[in-house]
Amino acid sequence: MENNEERMRRWCRMWNEDPALAHELMSPAGVQWSGQTPGLDSVVGPFEQVRFLDGYRAKHVNLFRPRVLADGGDHFAYLWDVDKADGQKLTGFDFNIRHGGRIAENWTFVGEWRDTAPDPAYSGGHDLDKVLDAWLRRRAGEPVDVLTEDFAFFSGAAGPLARPEPAVLTPHREPVVDPDRGTVAFLWTGPAASGADLLSVRDGRVARAWSLTGTRSFRY
Repeated sequence: MENNEERMRRWCRMWNEDPALAHELMSPAGVQWSGQTPGLDSVVGPFEQVRFLDGYRAKHVNLFRPRVLADGGDHFAYLWDVDKADGQKLTGFDFNIRHGGRIAENWTFVGEWRDTAPDPAYSGGHDLDKVLDAWLRRRAGEPVDVLTEDFAFFSGAAGPLARPEPAVLTPHREPVVDPDRGTVAFLWTGPAASGADLLSVRDGRVARAWSLTGTRSFRY
């Protein structure tokens, strides 16, 4: 598989209709973690993933669609939307680490509602590490000027907010930094058990941000 944009599309397709894609996408010891349920904790590798998805799809006819991508090569993350069988429409987030070209570790979060705003246009960015540092300091309550005038924030847990509430977040694993798209994504631990943020950067400032939280601590 040539690129992570194709991987995110196929990962959603795997959940939607074709469990056998797990053999192309996952490493033999690939693991998954869900922020809301321990159901994926025991699913290791593509064979168990196929068995899990066969059972899952017999009970749930949910349709996933990938959205905003942050591509850091062996690390990549993206937003997705899901239309659930019960009529709910939600937005979620996946963070992935690849080993040997296949996904070895996956973290997934689902929000309580859908972000209906149009996806931002990708904008090449520089000094994204500095933007991420400023974002974390602002999230800790420092008056750091890192937001565009038309900044928009999505909180998957608490509904739309004009600004993120101050919270000290400790990054978990290496962040995804994508200068071509101007996007940054990272996992974090904080006041909630766990969470993830994805940032869309324009002209050196955060123009859009999405934050989703889990109810469980990270397993790895």
